[in-house]
Amino acid sequence: MFVTTRSTTLTDYPRPNVAVDIAVLAVSGGTLNVVIQRDEQGRAALPGRFVRERRTVEETVREVLELKLGLSPDHVHPHLLAVFSDPDRDPRGWTISVAHAVALPAVELSDVTGELAPVTSTGQLASGERVLYDHAEIIAAATDKLRERYEDQPDPDNLLRPPYTLSELRELHEAILGRRLMRDSFNRRAQPLLAPQLDADGKPATRVGGGRPARLYAKDAPPTATFGWRLPSPRADTR
Repeated sequence: MFVTTRSTTLTDYPRPNVAVDIAVLAVSGGTLNVVIQRDEQGRAALPGRFVRERRTVEETVREVLELKLGLSPDHVHPHLLAVFSDPDRDPRGWTISVAHAVALPAVELSDVTGELAPVTSTGQLASGERVLYDHAEIIAAATDKLRERYEDQPDPDNLLRPPYTLSELRELHEAILGRRLMRDSFNRRAQPLLAPQLDADGKPATRVGGGRPARLYAKDAPPTATFGWRLPSPRADTR
């Protein structure tokens, strides 16, 4: 028995739309935020753009940064997060999202097109507002990846401008991780990866912030240096 197969071309197969969505994260007001934009009906969503004909994903990322967010594609470099391909993720039609994420200092987003919306430890908008499509899943994935990095290294995304105090560094990590950290234990793990700053006289540089002067630091370790293990939180009965 012979099985016959008919000749096919790529045009014989259905084609999904392809989009790029970007989760831009920042710490502001002591909490983790994501940049959202709104459609004509005022509904919240991540900034994104469909990949145009003969355009690459990388080119579309640059277009989202420049055309949708008003950010410089030469200075902001989102990383590939994941591909979201549930056929029902977009009610407008079959669409695959090549999702990206980037964390930036809040000061660099002062003129961004959109609004900073606080997010919870599970990646949901703290306001309880729903975002369109499966963008809540993209935000959750982006915040999970960010927290993994901040469990492992001191400010790996350079969200703090040096020099900074150990308290400022710990508060940044607490905002991202969504929980308090043990101060003394955090300091012991962070200090070996930091460089104490000196003033013009070669003495330890300090900053006064309401209490006694606090030493100032900057990162002084290879990019591969880590805390060694998960950052400890206070016990429930010591909060």
